[in-house]
Amino acid sequence: MGTAVFLNVSGGGHVIATYGLVRELVRRGERVIYYEAPHFKADLEALGAEFRPTPPFRPYAGPLTGDRFHHELDLAPILTWWAMEWVPQLLEPIRALAPDYMVHDSLCVWGKTIARLLGVPAVTSVHTPAFGWQFALASGRFWRDMPSMFVKSFASLRGFRAIERQFRQTYGLPRTSYMDTLTNRQPVNLCHTPRELQPFDHLFDDSYHFIGSVHTRPTQSSSTFPMDRLGDKIIYIGFGTICDPGPAFFRTCLQALHGLGYQVVMILSASTSKSDLGPIPDDFIVWSLATDGMAPQLDILPRASLFVMNGGMGGGREAAWNSVPMVAIDTTFETYSIAERIAEQGAGIHVPPTVSAAQLRAAAVQVLSDPSYKANSARIGAACREAGGAVRGADLILAHARTHRAGA
Repeated sequence: MGTAVFLNVSGGGHVIATYGLVRELVRRGERVIYYEAPHFKADLEALGAEFRPTPPFRPYAGPLTGDRFHHELDLAPILTWWAMEWVPQLLEPIRALAPDYMVHDSLCVWGKTIARLLGVPAVTSVHTPAFGWQFALASGRFWRDMPSMFVKSFASLRGFRAIERQFRQTYGLPRTSYMDTLTNRQPVNLCHTPRELQPFDHLFDDSYHFIGSVHTRPTQSSSTFPMDRLGDKIIYIGFGTICDPGPAFFRTCLQALHGLGYQVVMILSASTSKSDLGPIPDDFIVWSLATDGMAPQLDILPRASLFVMNGGMGGGREAAWNSVPMVAIDTTFETYSIAERIAEQGAGIHVPPTVSAAQLRAAAVQVLSDPSYKANSARIGAACREAGGAVRGADLILAHARTHRAGA
């Protein structure tokens, strides 16, 4: 029996994407120790993992862009700060566990650093699209937005360089680029998506393994969402916990999707409250992440005819898994690329965040009335299932660990 340590960021999609891997490794007799935020404790223990709470840390207070729709420009300094806080608190406890291998998220700077310092083989879990300079340079959006992105991120980039310099000098690490901080690549990188959803998939080498969706729900949802109110024809609107389009967008949804003959389930992002919306039509169920808690998306999506979403990889996989076509409204460079891929695959329509009510209604009607969108979403869902999932992922993890031991 081997010992694995998992390290992750605390985003729900990032952690949930690894649940299948945890369950499969435990099934094979591996000991899995998972460091995460306390609200994942019940799930992880139900999967058979040993839960360890992540340490406290001081929130980053350095320069940021302050731009809601370009939050990835701020990730590098925040992630490096997070590593500065957590590596000294986690290094010795993990050393004492004597792990045979580690699995860390692609944003988990502290995971890659600890594995390097301990000489432990590591695998990267990629919940987002696989990313890198080859991806960015192939994107027309990157070249179009580069001047404004540079201006917006100048202060944030200076903050990153200052923290990165201190961090690498503390631990004797090589200089790390902005892009490396966002990818944390290892010899084995497990992408929780099929190639059909990966933008520019042909640009990635054999170290990237597209294993498809890993859907595991270890515990019953504790959400109080009124599932008994759901009808047979549903439009679902959800932007996750990170991307936040703001109150004006949700008011646009009310105007655009009212009266289509569908029940509309709309999940409000953190910055929006129900009082921001004005009168709510009878054909809407409005749910607030801030006040009502998490919505049971994996229970709602199988009953949906359309998913209005942000182009996130997690939402795209889950929609395709359930054969649900999409209207994708990008809010970041990353979600723009995925939204384009969804449209390219014929599984939905990509519209900009400035979409008007009339444009959004037209896009929804087009997707709902053309069965090819649902058929193409189902095709991607089939590709998810055929990509190997948790079984293939566990095979790759254990093979990498064995190779490292043989070469030691």
